[in-house]
Amino acid sequence: MEDLLKRTLVRKALAYATAAHAGQFRKWYPEVPYIAHPTRVAAEIAARPDATEEMVAAAYLHDVIEDCGVAYIDLLTGFGEGVADLVMELTNPSKGCKGPRAVRKEMDRKHIAAASREAKIIKLYDRLDNLSDLLVIKAPEFAGLYHGESLRLLESIRDADPKVAEKLEAWLELIGKHVEFIKVLNGVDAGGN
Repeated sequence: MEDLLKRTLVRKALAYATAAHAGQFRKWYPEVPYIAHPTRVAAEIAARPDATEEMVAAAYLHDVIEDCGVAYIDLLTGFGEGVADLVMELTNPSKGCKGPRAVRKEMDRKHIAAASREAKIIKLYDRLDNLSDLLVIKAPEFAGLYHGESLRLLESIRDADPKVAEKLEAWLELIGKHVEFIKVLNGVDAGGN
């Protein structure tokens, strides 16, 4: 199989995502350019035997509508319907909405639950990569919140790839233990007191 990362559509997606995310950095790593995240997700997707170039391109572009203000029509024109539709499936519809976080995250969870298998697979790897950041932060409130949201999300996307879902589940178990450990270090007991 030809290396998907070398295909024209994929290289174009990387260049586009790099430009769109220029000046952005990872939340917990202010020295790491944001593009490192979609690049890791795209590499995981490209390594799959069932990967398509549209999936890899969408993995690079998965946050550009949500975080960079890119319009769907721009992706449709530049990358075709397959890539643009995958990115839309991966875009949280609650972005920019007001209201409680729990309500917004439930809206996002329902959106991805109705998505294609391909979008759910990308989302599994996206969440795995995001969870790896939680091991270095010392913000147990956010880590605990994100952990709970990730558990609910997993139930909506696990059917796309049970093996990757198991990996995500193992990460969530580790993150749960990490959150409890950080709470103890910060003088908060495991019961939340």
